[in-house]
Amino acid sequence: MDKLLSQVSLDEIDFACDLERVLAEQVKYLRSVVTVLAEQERIEKDALVRELRSRIADKEAHISILREENTCLRVRLATAAG
Repeated sequence: MDKLLSQVSLDEIDFACDLERVLAEQVKYLRSVVTVLAEQERIEKDALVRELRSRIADKEAHISILREENTCLRVRLATAAG
């Protein structure tokens, strides 16, 4: 270790420390970007799920109305024929 330190100048050690600090800050920044993007993706998926559930509910309501109309028409046909 002493042999390595004697071969390296203080400027080189300072540069390496500065570089390490910059890289650590970049890693923290990139982690925060990944977190934000993951959150945005989750929010978009949640919104999509809500939209699809809303569409399904609308379709189910429409199906219910059509079934009621179908029942009424069958009753009319049965009474008209009978």
